[in-house]
Amino acid sequence: MKIKTIVLVAFVLAVSGLSLKAQGVPVDSGYIAVDGGKLYYEAAGQGKTIVLLHDGMVHHVIWDDQFQMLARNYRVIRYDRRGFGKSSDPASAYSHLEDLNKVFEQLRIDKAIVFGMSAGGGLAIDFALQNPGKVEGLVLVGAVVGGLGYTAHMANRGGHMPPASERTNMKKVVEYFALEDPYEIYPGNTAARQRVMKWMSDYPEKGRAEGIPVKPAPRTALKYLSEINVPTLILVGEFDIPDVHAHAGAINAGIANSTRKVIPNSGHLIPIEQPELFNKEIGNFLQWY
Repeated sequence: MKIKTIVLVAFVLAVSGLSLKAQGVPVDSGYIAVDGGKLYYEAAGQGKTIVLLHDGMVHHVIWDDQFQMLARNYRVIRYDRRGFGKSSDPASAYSHLEDLNKVFEQLRIDKAIVFGMSAGGGLAIDFALQNPGKVEGLVLVGAVVGGLGYTAHMANRGGHMPPASERTNMKKVVEYFALEDPYEIYPGNTAARQRVMKWMSDYPEKGRAEGIPVKPAPRTALKYLSEINVPTLILVGEFDIPDVHAHAGAINAGIANSTRKVIPNSGHLIPIEQPELFNKEIGNFLQWY
């Protein structure tokens, strides 16, 4: 019993970010063929599988402060959705759900703990509803859920969004979301803002899939959340936009086996804004797997 306790404590300390500079785990990378395109992926580590789904602005690098650390105890996979990072742009209607299924099939994943950020969290929920046997846990970060909708405050970012005439200038769009938006990244997190600015400048995502329809999930997730019965951790940044807090509350109310926590001094991008707090929370969650 004492040995087990020591092992658990050591694991939580590692995942809390106290040993993030440990020697790296070898990474395998490549491309997964999907209908009409290809998805870039990275995989590292051994053990139970964790799949990391990025948000709707930054590609797979949003998990840089977690990927190697998690790979010391798990098999960890992250990939770029279509129109993001190193993945191809869609040429015709496509499905994020079908693409994620391809990731599971081609990388031979029988079951995984799925992490999803923002729109990636919505995808994780849809995937768990469609494929309950493939998901054994969920970590939802600033997640949104299909069927709840959004307010005008969300659409215009509380009145801060630049006018439509300026949003055709990609450089200005990148600068706004990385450096100015008060909800995407808490203003005090300067280093996180600079990192996102570089990532978005290297791979500007907006417009890459513009005008190409995304096939909807078979069911509106909000109505069926009660069908999800795996352990679920819901994390939301203290200073994230109110709509995201509303979505977090709805997800928490709908999934019986879920816990919701607010991460202080963070906006939407918790994993890079408050990595030590984030890693501690996921360490506490994952110690039971």
